[in-house]
Amino acid sequence: MLAFAPAQYFGRQQDDVLYFIGARALAMGRYCLLTSPGCPPLTMINPAWPAMLAPLAWFTERPGPFQAVSALFLAAVPAALWAWLRRRSDETTALLAAALFASSPLALSQSGAVMSEAPFTLALLAMLAAAESGSARTAGLAAAVLLLTRTAGVAALPALAAPFLRRPRDAARALLPPALALGSWALWSWSRIHSVEKFDMFSLTYGEKPLAKLARVAASNARYYASEWGGCFFPPPLVESPLAALLGALLAAAALRGLVLALRRRGDDPAAWALAATALMLGVWGWQYERYMIPLLPLLLWALAAGLGRAAKPALAVLLVLQLAAQTLPRLGRPSPWAEPELARTYAWLAARPRPALLASAEPARDGWLSGLPSRPLPVAESGEDFAAALKAGRVTLILRADGRDYGLDADETAAPRREVERAHRRLEDPRFFRKLYSSPAERTAVYEPR
Repeated sequence: MLAFAPAQYFGRQQDDVLYFIGARALAMGRYCLLTSPGCPPLTMINPAWPAMLAPLAWFTERPGPFQAVSALFLAAVPAALWAWLRRRSDETTALLAAALFASSPLALSQSGAVMSEAPFTLALLAMLAAAESGSARTAGLAAAVLLLTRTAGVAALPALAAPFLRRPRDAARALLPPALALGSWALWSWSRIHSVEKFDMFSLTYGEKPLAKLARVAASNARYYASEWGGCFFPPPLVESPLAALLGALLAAAALRGLVLALRRRGDDPAAWALAATALMLGVWGWQYERYMIPLLPLLLWALAAGLGRAAKPALAVLLVLQLAAQTLPRLGRPSPWAEPELARTYAWLAARPRPALLASAEPARDGWLSGLPSRPLPVAESGEDFAAALKAGRVTLILRADGRDYGLDADETAAPRREVERAHRRLEDPRFFRKLYSSPAERTAVYEPR
């Protein structure tokens, strides 16, 4: 896995910049967005991963060492998966599952990315191992780290509660640490912005008619993640083909069988509850990213092996050969397709602007970092006049419009965040309020200034 790092240029996902800035801020005794005027609180990312990286920020402000440490965290996941799975299965199955994870393009594409999936997955496996062994206090502490790494850890709480429900004292020991962790984070966030952003994102997805949209989102997510998993075993021209989606669906069906069998054997099986709840959460979450499958993949591989029964070892071996031949080995030693920013020329133009300058965009942390400018998000306004006034009040001097960007909402044209970005971009075309300074048809970008 280390041979593929860094699989992406720093800043490609925006959140990697936020985690990096969060680590630097914590090293300074703060937790705010250092690259934005006024240093607004970093309520959009949980603090555990920045806290793990903060000691590194005492020695360097270069992204390279942070990428190296992130690659090491991800490389530790296959070993943790093997150690966990060999207690639930035989040695060969555990080794095959670990090898499938280690060579998966879903994981390799994130090698060296300063993202939270790797520490989250390690905390999840630690929580499951502790819960399965009956260590309530250790499981609770791991769950607290899980929630402080990503709020998505809420989906793992049923797995934490299930084995201890009949023992009230152990249930309290297990559930108190994550409750305190989540409550403290929510209170801190609320004290700063009167909101808890991750929970607010559900309302952004579903709006006023959630039931009418739920089935559409679930169907879209099922197709997407089935295709992503199945595509791991096909060469690049076929990764988005119906064959990939079909294989992914068949693997998911086998994993579902394994999940059902596990619950029949033991109704409080932590791994089964973690898989069911996490899959349900991803099924209704409005954003689609392949990296979301990284924490789910160990559970899927366990359930797949359980569902295949005696055929597990030969089937996993065949999948490993297919994955190595179609995806992993052909990528080894080749330049990453994400080695350079897609908007490199636009960022170079922005970086050359006279200082001081303040940039506004739909992805301000990413765009500000890559252009070397302080930045802030595009304002939300009821009218074009209010939009322009808000930018002027914020002392914004440059506004970046980037069309065709992936915000994880491509499958949902009605999503509120997507509509708001599109509305803001249309308002920039109003010559009463904005003047175009630069455009790049090749990169589908334009830069404006307020009049």
